[in-house]
Amino acid sequence: MRKKTCLSFVAIVMVVSTAFAVAQGRPQARALDPDAGISVILLGTGVPIPNPQRGTACTAVIAGDRVFLVDTGRNCVVTLDQAGIFDLDAIFYTHYHSDHFIGLGEILLNFGVAGIDRSIPVLGPPGAVEVVEGIIATYRLDLQYRITHHGEKFSEAVMNPTVTEHEPGVVLDEDGLKVTMFPVCHEPIEPAVGYRFEYRDRIVVISGDTRVCPDYAAGAEGADLLVSEAENAAMFNPGLALARAAGNTRQFEMIQEGMEYHAETLALAQMAQEAGVKKLALTHLFPSIPPTDAAEAAFIQGMSDYFDGPIIVGRDGMEVAP
Repeated sequence: MRKKTCLSFVAIVMVVSTAFAVAQGRPQARALDPDAGISVILLGTGVPIPNPQRGTACTAVIAGDRVFLVDTGRNCVVTLDQAGIFDLDAIFYTHYHSDHFIGLGEILLNFGVAGIDRSIPVLGPPGAVEVVEGIIATYRLDLQYRITHHGEKFSEAVMNPTVTEHEPGVVLDEDGLKVTMFPVCHEPIEPAVGYRFEYRDRIVVISGDTRVCPDYAAGAEGADLLVSEAENAAMFNPGLALARAAGNTRQFEMIQEGMEYHAETLALAQMAQEAGVKKLALTHLFPSIPPTDAAEAAFIQGMSDYFDGPIIVGRDGMEVAP
């Protein structure tokens, strides 16, 4: 009876959200099929350097009629809205660089406006409690104002996520979906993890931020779809040369340091081939190239020499199936 009541409430919320969206010229709520398989929507494919065409790290994983986010980067509330996603089953964090979590407050705020009246689960490696509590603390005055103004019509519950911290291993196993957290290599940032989603005989892996390493290869083993961060090292050569010529030691060293802990494209392609990955989708593109065919072709140049499967260069809002 309780489940039926909950489902009825969710249905009402979705109807109201859809009507509100249509009135504002926004997308309608996405129709979710409980009999569907697993897929992803790339909601943020950029890095912290501002790019109006790319938000920062955020990937939606859709398993049947359930929706999960891996990371909540800057401005992903916009692409989440454009995808018609007005509710979530859980949020997973890979690590605590701010470009992977800074959008959480705005997502929850918009859900509160839409009428979602429950606490959303948030899972991540140690540090999740500190990060989420810090974000929610910045909204305390805002929440007081809204409750004073709107009363119970504004959800206090959604602005207080239920946070649990986990070590690598299975972190969710229910209704045919298994999610496994695995370690990756993003030193000196620790902990840093990726996630492996297994649903209806398909495996989708989300890398988080990492260089290519044995832990990452083990987590990606046999994936039908690997959504991986990617760095094209060659594209940094002109910037490095300019910084060196200008005597800008600080910039030169920071570029080099940034390159040290990301997945170089050719090494990634070789790892994916050896790990038996079937399809690659690239996100967290470093450098943050424009979303054009020419730039994307240059970004993946040489990867097909090492990887036999399809290689997709992600754009914000792109949907990818295994």
